Amino acid sequence: MTKAFDGVRVVDFTQVLSGPVATGNLAQLGAEVIKIELRGTGDQTRNLLAEGEWALRGLGPVFVGFNCGKRSIAMDLKNDEAKKVVRRMIESADVVAENFKPGVMERLGFGYEDVKAIKPDIVYCSISGFGQNGPASGAGAYDGAIQAVSGLMSLTGTPEEGPIRVAFPIADMTTGLTASFAIATALYRRLATGKGQHLDVSMTDSVMSLISFAINRYLLNGSVPELLGNRSATMQTTTDVYETADGFINISVFADYMIPALCRGLGHPEWAEEERYKTEQSRVANRLEIYEELKALIITKPTAHWQEKLRAEGVPMAPVLTVPQAIEQEQVGHRDVLMKMPAPEGMEGEITIPGLGFMASEGSPGMKTPPPLLGQHTEEILTEFGYGAEEIAALKDCGAI
Repeated sequence: MTKAFDGVRVVDFTQVLSGPVATGNLAQLGAEVIKIELRGTGDQTRNLLAEGEWALRGLGPVFVGFNCGKRSIAMDLKNDEAKKVVRRMIESADVVAENFKPGVMERLGFGYEDVKAIKPDIVYCSISGFGQNGPASGAGAYDGAIQAVSGLMSLTGTPEEGPIRVAFPIADMTTGLTASFAIATALYRRLATGKGQHLDVSMTDSVMSLISFAINRYLLNGSVPELLGNRSATMQTTTDVYETADGFINISVFADYMIPALCRGLGHPEWAEEERYKTEQSRVANRLEIYEELKALIITKPTAHWQEKLRAEGVPMAPVLTVPQAIEQEQVGHRDVLMKMPAPEGMEGEITIPGLGFMASEGSPGMKTPPPLLGQHTEEILTEFGYGAEEIAALKDCGAI
């Protein structure tokens, strides 16, 4: 079945996470992604958190998760003969993606203007920590630093412990989603205008867009967001995480009309008639008292009890699940959230990773091929671009590949 980006060729210089997330999203939607890796070392995440046979093959879980469906060609990008190969690939490309520090691609001879001279309608996506221009543009950036400088980390801690980083690389993931969306819009625009463009995607900009809920509050009414821990940004403790007798649950009740149902589910319908529960303003004013009351009650019963009672009343709630518990849910299996594909070359069985998070009536995202070993498709790709056996041998001899 045809997918959105069938026939789109991506020449992918990205590594680590934000860039591979972006190009991996395109691959799930049908794009052909040729991953250019540094000869000898490859993507920096190949051995990150890798164990056992996976480590021997340079296939760490981070790399595997975001490079399925791609083909790998290993090259020395400073080698003049390798550069000739890259230019030939760009001639037939629709998209070039890179996430080096600003200026690196220009020094290699593959900046936007260089690539545009080869392929005038190219969609060229540059991903960086702070953008391609401005006083901080040349600074290095990894996920933790971006969480800090974007303001995100100031939202996620507690008054007692201070700022706490989000426990997964949210800045990289958000930037990858932003970049893939930007590329999609540029490809759509090219259909109408015939013109490509340069996309400048910043990790910091992407995360600030993500936390616009908090930024808007400051810009519109001057309120500086405070460290809330598990408390809701609505400042109501009827929206919070509570410990049960055997775990934790999240309750999300912030509107006045939800309060009677919450109180019935908690076994105290009379609370809904008390002034402190009736309105948003009164719940905010009495939030500490309400929190202690709910905390003392909810811990007396197990999670299953509260799930049954609260959901029976239509109260928005959910148990706090571990990752193993989350992926084993019947709903997750029903939705095919997890993609299965053959194990990488030389390994038996299959691998399972999360997909893109949506289904389509035609051409849903998905992947059928595993992540590549370093340089696994070098000769295959070169052959497709017209190189014969003697030319490939010569490229090996001169250290280009």
